[in-house]
Amino acid sequence: MTNNSIPEERPIKFDSFGRMQYHPDYHANHGKPWKMSDQNFLIENYDKIGPEETSLALERTIHTVMTKAAKLRREGLMPQVPKNKKVHKRSIKPNNSTLESQKDGA
Repeated sequence: MTNNSIPEERPIKFDSFGRMQYHPDYHANHGKPWKMSDQNFLIENYDKIGPEETSLALERTIHTVMTKAAKLRREGLMPQVPKNKKVHKRSIKPNNSTLESQKDGA
C-alpha cells in the first residue's frame, strides 16, 4: 500500500483454459461453506447464464462453480446437461500477453 491509503491493484490471472483464477476482489466467498440460497441460485441459473456469470454472481471461482454443478448433477439435485445446451462464451477474457507472462512464470 502507498502512503495515501489507496490499495494496490492486483492483476487478474487466468488458467490455461482462460478461466479467471482466485482474486480476492471478485471471489469473496472463496473457501466458505455453500449456503442453501447459493446452491439454489446455482441450480436455477447455471444453464441459463453459464458458469462464468454464475461464478461472479456467487463470488466464487469458476472452477468451484463448475465442480459444484457436476456434483449436484451426479447426486440428482440438478438436471442433467440439456441436449440442446447453449454454449456460453467467456465474457472476461485474458489478453495474450497475460497468458504468455503466466507461462513464463511471471
